[in-house]
Amino acid sequence: MSDLPPVVVRMMKGSLLFFPVLGVLFWVSTPLGFLAAFYLAFLLELLPALALAQLPLVDDEEPLPRIPVYLSSAVLILLIGGMGLGVGAGAFGLEAMGLRSMDWPSLGLWTLGLTAAAMALLGLFLLLRRAFGASESSLLRELLPNTGAEKGVFVLLSLAAGLGEEIAYRGFLIPALAGIIGWSWGAAVLSSVLFGLLHGYQGWLGIFRTAALGFVLAASFIITGVLWPAIIAHAILDMIAGILLGETLLKE
Repeated sequence: MSDLPPVVVRMMKGSLLFFPVLGVLFWVSTPLGFLAAFYLAFLLELLPALALAQLPLVDDEEPLPRIPVYLSSAVLILLIGGMGLGVGAGAFGLEAMGLRSMDWPSLGLWTLGLTAAAMALLGLFLLLRRAFGASESSLLRELLPNTGAEKGVFVLLSLAAGLGEEIAYRGFLIPALAGIIGWSWGAAVLSSVLFGLLHGYQGWLGIFRTAALGFVLAASFIITGVLWPAIIAHAILDMIAGILLGETLLKE
């Protein structure tokens, strides 16, 4: 990739400087403990800022080493989710994070329904993109797996994303925000916006699309109180969109 533009460097520096300030503010002004407050600041400010800093790079067409990118991304996502699991378990408990049992028929039906709803939403965004003549980012196109080896590693990335991102952005973030603003659905909207910003590498279209998908997953978590359908549907959706339908969904 090309060198980072000055605006990206400034955004990254600013977000790093503001992060501890926001963490302390959450710590002293909310019921959250020290670790939960700083993890909330990490999800609420630092990660979205770093993701938005990717926007000037979305048209970079230089070849990417896909497998190393997939593996490093999977490790990072699992680390973020692992932090959310540890911090959230101490702050709210695993049940409040949706990590509790669900009977198999309900799990299957919810997972199937979520996957179908997410696929329908992808189809809607495809129609809207073509109707308005919008285009996908070159970086997103470059990230699609091509070879058998790349697709195999992409499956691992999809599983990591389903687990790590759902624990962080639904399992932790929704209870944390709901405890502050007192409204679970408002927390779902805000967490979905932040989830969309996390995917800045997809460009503005991808940000809106991912935020909408995030809200669908958040809704299932709020309605059922269980995170597993969202985790499984998220992983399945990533595999379908990235491996089976990637070229179709990105076709102009």
